[in-house]
Amino acid sequence: MTKKLFFFALSACLLFLIISGLHGVYSVESPVKEQKEAEIKPTGPAPSSSAGWHVDALVKEDGKKEADTCAICHPADEEMDLQLFSFPKKVKGKDKDSMMHAYHDECIGCHKEKRIEKKKAGPVICADCHLEKLRDAKPDHPVFEFDYKLHDIHDKKLKERNIKETCQRCHHIFNKELVYEKGKEWSCYYCHDLTRKTGPVLAAATKLTKKKDFNISRISHIRCLNCHLYLTRTEKPDPTGKRKEGPLVCDKCHTGKYRTLAELENVPRPDTCQPDKPFIDIENARLKGVSFDHKAHEKNSKTCRACHHETLNSCRECHDLMGNADGNWVNTTNAYHDISSEKSCSGCHAVSQKEKDCAGCHHAILPVNLETDGPRKDSCARCHTGKKAGLPTPQKISISDIRRELEKEKVKKEVEVKVLENEFKPAKLPHLKMLEKLVKISNDSKMGTYFHAKAQTICEGCHHHSREEVEAKKNTPPLCRNCHSKLFDPVHPNRPRLIAAYHRQCIKCHEEMKLEKPKKCKECHEEKAVRPPYVIPKPGEL
Repeated sequence: MTKKLFFFALSACLLFLIISGLHGVYSVESPVKEQKEAEIKPTGPAPSSSAGWHVDALVKEDGKKEADTCAICHPADEEMDLQLFSFPKKVKGKDKDSMMHAYHDECIGCHKEKRIEKKKAGPVICADCHLEKLRDAKPDHPVFEFDYKLHDIHDKKLKERNIKETCQRCHHIFNKELVYEKGKEWSCYYCHDLTRKTGPVLAAATKLTKKKDFNISRISHIRCLNCHLYLTRTEKPDPTGKRKEGPLVCDKCHTGKYRTLAELENVPRPDTCQPDKPFIDIENARLKGVSFDHKAHEKNSKTCRACHHETLNSCRECHDLMGNADGNWVNTTNAYHDISSEKSCSGCHAVSQKEKDCAGCHHAILPVNLETDGPRKDSCARCHTGKKAGLPTPQKISISDIRRELEKEKVKKEVEVKVLENEFKPAKLPHLKMLEKLVKISNDSKMGTYFHAKAQTICEGCHHHSREEVEAKKNTPPLCRNCHSKLFDPVHPNRPRLIAAYHRQCIKCHEEMKLEKPKKCKECHEEKAVRPPYVIPKPGEL
């Protein structure tokens, strides 16, 4: 009797396991892959998704037109007849759980419908979307850059369609309502970049965009893609069968490829009624006015926002001599000369000075000198000319003039530094070769050519505290040891001793200019065969 009960119980258990297994097989809508327990939990990493995959699937599997696929996932504003590129369509709340349920309803619900229709469908269980390998995955769509080239293409295409008012198709300002105003074709970022703090001029506009959550990403997709959708539906093909329509899927715009300034140099800049060469003259200012070549500077940036950080208005409309609330209490002087701001003239120039060709000299010219010692008069005079006719035409430094000075033995071809020799022989500097290299770099740069008006300016890169007008004889600057002593000078603790001064000038210059050599001692100094007795011996010589 006991054996019968044992076999009955065993049979019942096996039957239960078989039924449970069959239930597991037929109750899911896709085969379950072997996953770790952590991978199948709903709290796992977010799933990977791509709009491009879904568009391709809808076109190939359902026979949909590409322009009709957007409405399947994204809601629409029927009043404005616009497609709103947000997802999911219906979200009950802004909390995490509401968003999660909305995603699951939209995605899994659609996948189930496709399975019922016996069409190729996406996954319906957690582990097929929430993959462990995607836990630290980065967004697969790099930032899109609407540069001058794309702006020019769009402007020309609108004119080809005989649309006269091309600018107002995209640009508007907020003045109780959205309106277009000539000369105020401001960037979308001014009002729709919700990550930055704006001034009082944009206060009303940014308040509205924050309320409606029209951030730059969302508004860009609404404006651009709706225009592309309209053209896709209405544009007739040309004789070759091609249609002039804009892209609708992510990777057509978000390519991760960006044009350089060199590639954009000959692309026309947007016309916002800006003057080519405005004369900047502030009322009651103590210095002369500046003739600013705006047209030339347009070629040096990829966006107008590089300088016009708040609006396209001129700097002095917000920044006056004393500073005010509209300009965040930044006065005119700092607006143009703040060395720490890339929006100012001096700050932008300082960024260029960090490039490898310039940094060899400029790394040692500390910006703090402008605040403590004050700029030299000749530096100010380069821009503050007071002439409305424009700045003087820059002249390149003549190499032949330098060679003539060489013939007079006023500029040495080679300089020998032997004042510090001990275990090494004197270092020989190819003085003329270095000078010619620096002159060429200066002549090849538009900004360098203007600010390095004479060879003496190039010389100051090394002879940094010498002035031509106080030299007893022309081209006879003080020697390094005239200011830098061999031993540490406690009277001038901020002044490096001689060996440090030489190495800081030479080695640091090589590092900043990214030169392969010389960086090691023997590449400049030939080692002596017999070391002086007071020099520490090499390892192994004891």
